[in-house]
Amino acid sequence: MTLKLQNLNSVLLEKAARRLRDRSGELKKTRSAILAGTQAETDSKERLALYNQRAATLAMSEGQTAPVQSPIFEEEKPDLTSIGKEALIGTQNDLLPIEFFEYGLYAARSVGRIEHVEGLRFGTGFLVGHGLMMTNHHVLSTPEDAKAHFFELGAETNRIGNQTPSKICSIDPNRFFWASEELDIAVVAVVDEDPGFIPLDHYGWHALIRQQGKIKKGDPINIIQHPLGRNKAVVVHNNHLLHIENGTDAHMFCWYSGDTQKGSSGSPVFNNRWEVVAVHHMAVPQTNADGAILDKHGNPLTRAQARRNPSLIAYAANEGIRTSRIVSTLESAQFTKAHHADIRDFLLKSWSSPGAQRRGLRAAVRSAQAL
Repeated sequence: MTLKLQNLNSVLLEKAARRLRDRSGELKKTRSAILAGTQAETDSKERLALYNQRAATLAMSEGQTAPVQSPIFEEEKPDLTSIGKEALIGTQNDLLPIEFFEYGLYAARSVGRIEHVEGLRFGTGFLVGHGLMMTNHHVLSTPEDAKAHFFELGAETNRIGNQTPSKICSIDPNRFFWASEELDIAVVAVVDEDPGFIPLDHYGWHALIRQQGKIKKGDPINIIQHPLGRNKAVVVHNNHLLHIENGTDAHMFCWYSGDTQKGSSGSPVFNNRWEVVAVHHMAVPQTNADGAILDKHGNPLTRAQARRNPSLIAYAANEGIRTSRIVSTLESAQFTKAHHADIRDFLLKSWSSPGAQRRGLRAAVRSAQAL
């Protein structure tokens, strides 16, 4: 029997597959442009303008200036002896400051593993400030479900330096709980059970930035996650933003390459400035018009084949929920408990304050110095 999406009893997956199937041509175009080094040409003029405007603003705030190419005057002959010694390959400069790695380590401090108290289910979440953690709705769908899980920070391996101790926090939906099934996002309060160990606020946090222009199509992305519920891992190879769009029925989502596994749901998706651009929620398999799931040769798979060898399934891309849409949806959310609305308002104000992202990373620096 052919394996079809509609037989998997997952409305979430069916909707994601339909969205992606309608945009398969755009993803193919971006993948080709990445190989050719012309990925900037695949994005819309509107989004490129937002990206360039934000890049210029950030450069000014950090005391940088845009690189200016020295003019070649008529009386000067260009020096051709340097040809073949060094060059920028492609249409953009991929050189990164060495602090990229240090920023990444601090960004990872606030990412943790979500585990069911009976060890049956796993997910990934990350701190977003004021003792709150963000993940997917399908990971923590109700307050009752949230109470049956805990959040563990520092579950990672270090065979070179000091081993990072882990910190286990319980989840308190009474203090705060908000979830959107449509966006597949949940925000919950976590409890610092042992503040004398390493205080929770020393693990850092990530501000969700409403402003668009944080990334453009073809740009690299980085995903910090707990695949299969194992120790923390990061994907930094073969990952690119493949598609994003405004003004359509799918404007809340974006699509990207990069490996994820079960347990990676709720992982933050970062740009190269370690700003959260999306929250990962699903890997979408390739399907045909009838909804049949395809193998890596484009042939429909049977249930027996997929059960016997899941690696045969071809995946079109990962889908994430855009940061800007999470912020706007949370802003308009209605709460029955007044103190939940107050916490929401305080959180949004914190995210929008100047330098919020850097303050969150600096908090993680304190944690690293304490070890």
